Amino acid sequence: MTNLPSAGANMMPTLFIQGFGFGNAATINIQLTFYFNSNTFTNPKASNSGTYSPPITLAQENGKVVIFIDSKINYQRFHVSAWGSGLASETAANFAGWTWADTTLFSEATSIKTVPYINKFDGTVYLPDSVTVLPEGRFGISTLTPRAPLDVSTTIADTITAVLSRLPEGHYYGRGTMLGVHAVNSTPHYSPSFAIEHYFYGYKNSAINFCRGNSVQGGFMTFSTNDGTEKMRLDASGNLGIGTGTTTLGKYKLTVEGAIGARKLQVTQGAWADFVFAPNYQLPNLYEVDRYIKENRHLPEIPTEKEVKENGVDVGEMNMRLLQKVEELTLYLIEQQKTIDELKKIIQR
Repeated sequence: MTNLPSAGANMMPTLFIQGFGFGNAATINIQLTFYFNSNTFTNPKASNSGTYSPPITLAQENGKVVIFIDSKINYQRFHVSAWGSGLASETAANFAGWTWADTTLFSEATSIKTVPYINKFDGTVYLPDSVTVLPEGRFGISTLTPRAPLDVSTTIADTITAVLSRLPEGHYYGRGTMLGVHAVNSTPHYSPSFAIEHYFYGYKNSAINFCRGNSVQGGFMTFSTNDGTEKMRLDASGNLGIGTGTTTLGKYKLTVEGAIGARKLQVTQGAWADFVFAPNYQLPNLYEVDRYIKENRHLPEIPTEKEVKENGVDVGEMNMRLLQKVEELTLYLIEQQKTIDELKKIIQR
């Protein structure tokens, strides 16, 4: 309890609380200020350059201002000094005769006010374990030269450098249950440098992996699921592979190892088989088609089985070729029907 009066007082004291807590091996170095007038605490603030910040409460008890430090650290020792000058209640007598007691706030306490901690640093601030704060507002962890508002660095490969979110279950199993940023390795070509990873009970489930190429550029991304196994890859050329593993994707924008299910598929074509019905279209002679089939074992303008196995099929192009054959077959049938009708007329005569 201080000797500062509360009734009709007008004061703005500054207090220093300095000491050491043996129980938590922490230093205490607190500066406490507040303005008190008309039985009201205004703008109370505390700053701390020590390693422990105990909760502080201001109140009135029995006509005096009391300072309650809510801390139960074993063997905690501290010294309090105070001063104030210029206001009516800031007399030498009021700063003498202070007492202390190991107790809680009395039930009669009034004007209770919790004191917030506020620290403001100017210039470059170096904190323990290479934590750096620059004047322009850059915060660096494990780096003395942060290049962004938050810059987290590491010199150790295969390290989780930041946890974006964590759940309590599985906390004591490995890395726990969390979503984190993994600094993997920057040395091997065509392998992950960084990853955003999901762990459950310490087991890696899914991940987005950011991989380097064989130079300063040429990077690509892979996507992992289940037990961290790669399931999808977006290569440096913008080609996407699903279920392809590390297979080179080649010329295709989308490569899928497995079946694709869809309710609708639309293929854009630049040409169609309507040219078959043009007046100047030369319909192949059926005897020539017969001879071609016997020699080549497939229809003209249709790829062979070997070509399909080696190169696949262009779905749009193949549909056009099949339609071309259907349209040619339709013309053959029309010509055949005309011939049949002429023969009927001859027979009827």
